[in-house]
Amino acid sequence: MLLVEGFEAAILPCTLILLVPGLAAALTARETAIPALTGFCLAVLMFSWLRFSGAGAGWHPIIAAVALFIAVAMLLSPPISRLDLVALLGGALVGFAAAELWLPCVGAEFGLLLNELPTQGSSGLVSMAIYLVGALSPLLALGAIHHLTADWFLELVEPPLSIVGAALLVMLAVATAVGFHETMLASLFEWSLPYV
Repeated sequence: MLLVEGFEAAILPCTLILLVPGLAAALTARETAIPALTGFCLAVLMFSWLRFSGAGAGWHPIIAAVALFIAVAMLLSPPISRLDLVALLGGALVGFAAAELWLPCVGAEFGLLLNELPTQGSSGLVSMAIYLVGALSPLLALGAIHHLTADWFLELVEPPLSIVGAALLVMLAVATAVGFHETMLASLFEWSLPYV
């Protein structure tokens, strides 16, 4: 049931705070989009689990904004000199920020998981992963599409899309740094309520 709720959450506005930064990280990373998406998804899983299980206190939003700025610099570095590890770390920084900002709209199963997460230990991490596979499924599909797309087409579209991705990340970082993220998250949550 957690997986089904995750798929349902993937189409709700409240999940955009996870999906848009993940998409932006993949676009900014260009040909190293797969490592960036991998780092993003792993960081969202780890930091969401830490945050909601009570094992790691929430970080100040300024830390999330700084992480986004650093990620943009890492992901925009010239692809020739950038290693997959740099893209993985850049994606992880974006994933950390997204997990810290995420205000989930919860269904019955995920709500139960969030209530029990502090007592579940590492099994809660597995349950969170099951939910996030569904919630992040559009990003997983994007990774598959990127992998299957012809190289000549990627070379044509990646430079302008990289600028769009970086601009999205910078806008989110600025919004977070000035405190506008709270208004943005509240609006996304409100728009999701009729569907939860």
